[in-house]
Amino acid sequence: MSQIVEVAAAEHRHFGALVTIRVGEQPLRRLTPNEAGILSRALAAVANGSSAEKTIFMSPIASDHEFEAQVQDDGVTVKAADGPEIFLDWTQTRILAEALAKLAG
Repeated sequence: MSQIVEVAAAEHRHFGALVTIRVGEQPLRRLTPNEAGILSRALAAVANGSSAEKTIFMSPIASDHEFEAQVQDDGVTVKAADGPEIFLDWTQTRILAEALAKLAG
């Protein structure tokens, strides 16, 4: 992955297998594998131009922090209540989508 985004597998004693995302200095987000798959497909769709969505939002059940991204002409801006906005260009967005897909199974 890049220095801006970290995606990793994790275990939770109640939820079991999880996928974690850290975007820049934003708080860690925990997703179930199913949620990671959904987010992966949404990011890939906007990056590849097959979706006209302008906002991607997810409130993962295993996390205290939502995932919200505003779609721009040249990438997505990931927002967080407790951190700075981080811009990911289309290449970085596709890399994030692929990393999520791999861990989603």
